[in-house]
Amino acid sequence: MYEIVFFFLVPFIALFYEGILRKLNAKFQNRAGPPIVQPFYDIIKLFEKKLLKTQNDPFFRHAPLLYFVSVFALFLFVPFSLLSFSYDFILLLYLTILASSFYVLAGLSSDNPFSIIGSMREMILMVVYEITLVITVVTFMLHANVISFSALQSSMVIFALPISSICLGLISMLEVHVTPFDTTEAPTEIMGGSRTEYSGKNLALMNLAMSMKRLFFIFFLPMLLFGNSLVMLFVSSILFLFLYGLAQATTSRFRVDQAFKFYLVVMIFALVEFVLVMRGII
Repeated sequence: MYEIVFFFLVPFIALFYEGILRKLNAKFQNRAGPPIVQPFYDIIKLFEKKLLKTQNDPFFRHAPLLYFVSVFALFLFVPFSLLSFSYDFILLLYLTILASSFYVLAGLSSDNPFSIIGSMREMILMVVYEITLVITVVTFMLHANVISFSALQSSMVIFALPISSICLGLISMLEVHVTPFDTTEAPTEIMGGSRTEYSGKNLALMNLAMSMKRLFFIFFLPMLLFGNSLVMLFVSSILFLFLYGLAQATTSRFRVDQAFKFYLVVMIFALVEFVLVMRGII
């Protein structure tokens, strides 16, 4: 029962974690920062605003909802397996890639040059980070010798697969646009990336989906690295939130070419450990 309750509370939990992240980011920069409930105020205010009908493209109008639904569906698998079947991790990976694709297409369907530039940057980086995500997750599944994500019971795999663990952590930073890998949004350069042209409830859905995607990876990483213990899951989720905030406050943004080269190296390292697991060396 509590799994279903958690699933429907995901948007609220995501906003709460977003508030903690903002507060941590402010503390790292010696600022007071906004209250933890500020993300709730932001979303409510956006839902109350009228839509700016700047585009007639039907996909532009519906992309935020598609993005939100595809991200929400990820929580059918994480942190509780509400949907479980053989090779369910393939659907999980598909939904992750689908969410990123909707985010890209939302910007490409806009006439705003900043949105298009942000989407083009995301597409360039998707070539390396989505492939690396697939490689690392499959590596974990092969190492545990299971075919269902719900059957993944291994604990402290971080010590058995250190390279894949580090690669997965780096991929998560790019997936949720944490500095120095927030290249696709870059507020000082292209404002909000793919979200630049959106307003009102559509922008609220985009922002809420991004917070939920961050929450997904905050739970997804501990499940793979430390096991399914609920206590360990929530303790380590705060740890990853702390690391995200620290990186956000203390690092400088990579250029898109720098980020691409960096994640190309990450993909090579992930591939090496994948081959070692396939060969039975690890």
